[in-house]
Amino acid sequence: MSSSPFEIFRRNLKPMMVLLTLLALFAFVVLPALDTYLRRGGGSNSDPVAAVYDGVTLTQSRVARTTQQHRAIVGFLSDLGQETLRRGGVPQVPGFQYDQESGQIQSLGIDANPSEEATINTMRFYSEARKAGFELDDTSVRNWLSRYTDGLLSDNEIGSMLMQFTKNQMGPIQLYEQLRMHLLSDLYQRSAMVGLMNGRMPVTTPLAQWRNFLKTNQSANIDAYGVLVAEYLDQTDESPSQSKIQEVYDAGKDLLAYPNDQSPEPKFRRPDSAEIEFVFADLNEFVEREKAKLTEEAIRAEYERRLAGGDFQMPVEATEDATAELEAMETENAAEEAVEETVETTEEPVAEEMVEETTEAEAETEPASEESSETASEETPAEEPTSEETPAEETPAEETPAEETPAEETPAEETPAEETPAEETSSEETGSEESTDEPASEDSSMLRSRDEAVQLVAFQDDDDAAETPADAPPATETNEDEMELGDGLDLGDEPAETKPQSFEDVRDAIATDMVSETARQKLDQTITEMNALMRDYFSEMAVHESNVAVGVSTAEEAPTRPDLKAIAEEKGLGYGTTGLVNRVSVSEEPIGESYGLGQSLQQRGAPYYAMMFGAAMQDGSSIPAQPEFAPQRSVDLENAKSYVSWKTKDIEAYTPELDEVREEVILAIRTEEARELAQAAARKLADSLTEGKKLADVVPEGKEDNLHTGLGPFSWLNMVGMMQTSIGNVPELNSVGDEFMRSVFNTEVGQANVAPNAPLSVYYVVQPTQFQPEMEQLREQFSQPQQRFMAQLIGDDGATNIVRGFFETINERTGFEIKLGEDR
Repeated sequence: MSSSPFEIFRRNLKPMMVLLTLLALFAFVVLPALDTYLRRGGGSNSDPVAAVYDGVTLTQSRVARTTQQHRAIVGFLSDLGQETLRRGGVPQVPGFQYDQESGQIQSLGIDANPSEEATINTMRFYSEARKAGFELDDTSVRNWLSRYTDGLLSDNEIGSMLMQFTKNQMGPIQLYEQLRMHLLSDLYQRSAMVGLMNGRMPVTTPLAQWRNFLKTNQSANIDAYGVLVAEYLDQTDESPSQSKIQEVYDAGKDLLAYPNDQSPEPKFRRPDSAEIEFVFADLNEFVEREKAKLTEEAIRAEYERRLAGGDFQMPVEATEDATAELEAMETENAAEEAVEETVETTEEPVAEEMVEETTEAEAETEPASEESSETASEETPAEEPTSEETPAEETPAEETPAEETPAEETPAEETPAEETPAEETSSEETGSEESTDEPASEDSSMLRSRDEAVQLVAFQDDDDAAETPADAPPATETNEDEMELGDGLDLGDEPAETKPQSFEDVRDAIATDMVSETARQKLDQTITEMNALMRDYFSEMAVHESNVAVGVSTAEEAPTRPDLKAIAEEKGLGYGTTGLVNRVSVSEEPIGESYGLGQSLQQRGAPYYAMMFGAAMQDGSSIPAQPEFAPQRSVDLENAKSYVSWKTKDIEAYTPELDEVREEVILAIRTEEARELAQAAARKLADSLTEGKKLADVVPEGKEDNLHTGLGPFSWLNMVGMMQTSIGNVPELNSVGDEFMRSVFNTEVGQANVAPNAPLSVYYVVQPTQFQPEMEQLREQFSQPQQRFMAQLIGDDGATNIVRGFFETINERTGFEIKLGEDR
């Protein structure tokens, strides 16, 4: 038999043709279908529309790609600017700003904040600029780059730096196109703001500056009574006309309706929503299971091991401090009596008023009786020095510190041994070691507040020391008193006395430490297994749907969906489902508090709503919405729970028919009528407040709970950053807004006005009781340049309305519609 390769090929030609045909079928039919499915998320659009304007449709992939290029250009221009500065030049293009002190580039001359929304606006204003006749050819862009580098870098150097920075992903063509688009877009927008902006600073009239200053610096105190719109619903028409129903429906059918009680505008369009199934592992439960496996002997052995290593040592609490303080208080009376007796037994008695006012020096010069000479030598460096006196650390226990009771003058029955404060006894027995705890039990303020008669014996100043013989030894009690007063002696190096915690006190903590790592590993292993099982099902379903699409399989041959509830019970996991939720309402579910897995232990991933429904992130990136049965892992660190979840039902955003939302439309109509009734009732109440009347005098009977008095002070606006403000906070009221503040701050003290809240659910009757500071003081503050500058940053409402009107006109003319928030 011939073994020629050609003979082998000829004999196996048919099987090989069949195999190649199957491979071609798989490559050109199955794989594209599978890829399409995976890209479109199991039935959603493969490349959703991000925005529409002037007949142009921007897909999300195009927007994301342009945003990525913008981010690369921003980084490249930053490096290019730094290189220009390093070579001794300064970029000469408009808008470039460099901070000499920090060495940081503040502005590049183009928008340096890439995001998808910014990209959409840049592209559409670039289109408007070209329609208006603005052009920048390659030569103009090259000249801009030359000015940016101050002529210090050649075109080749710039191109080389670009290729290196972008890793050969972008060249001069992409660079020129990005610069051309951003420069023309910026030029078109600035042309609309001529006279309204000075660079990046808003042009504000002096009157507007004064009004802005008042909004942030003037405060109000008010009384307010709320008239609730809901209380007037039953007075409205239950059956509005069909024409009114159709009118309200048409106005709100294309407005996305998220759960939001802060907007008075009726909205009926349904957002993306889904039903979600999930399993979760509770770390605390895993720890408890592992702890149950430990033996008592193992836990006790770990306790003994760690105890020998120095763990579980607690400082001895000064349990005697409280008792000592009480005893000291009781001893004060005895001390006062003892001092009086001491004074009476001196050779020259001192008058009572002199005892209260005498200084410590006078106390030293007072002659002492023979029977008190021993105590005097201990209390002060007295006239009878004794070189053989016992040192402080060897003070006999029977010697009592002078500040407590002069024992030699007090009969034994008046100062029994058990009344001696515990800390003094310990000081006598152990030396100065225990004296470091004395200030905690009795601080210097308490000591200073004692009777001056006690101070007569206990305290000495520098003058007294000067009168003391040089050869007099230091008195023991005086040194201890000085340590009590914290006179600078540093005993912090003395080790604090400690005692070990009992086994029962730390048993649970030891057991937890012993099993924590094992519990974490088992939790992670279990969650990983669940994720893999759910991922396998998702892959099998993707292949199955691709096979169904090409006719290879039928719908009945779908893989069996795993029973997550049964599997969770088997593995010791929790199980749960949600109803129909969207990106807003899912946050009310326990799983909505979780986050995706971050890139590191210190970094959290995306919030759960973004993981499941998609979102545009602050860094310009985007997260696509997850298709049905695509498992996602998330963690709730605060509650120590790990989740694996997937959508079991996915509903894209849609506009319901009128019949589906008829009740909502009727409620919106009736709510609008109820607002008119509530506003009229509030106005009637405000008009009844004649001069001298207070709001509390006209509140309807039974509505006292709706009255709020003494509110404030609060300002119209709060400054929260450069050119950023927030509405003033009145926490006692419901969602006050700009209209509420306008009514309050344009009403005289004692007068009344009607001020609605932001969602128009309450109409408040407001009566200002005080504005502060005084107007003269405000004018004085406004005369300072810094105050006027801060007021200018807020801008001018008139100019803002002009700019807003300009952009609204463009949006209407071009049919601009952004869909980033809808198709995700």
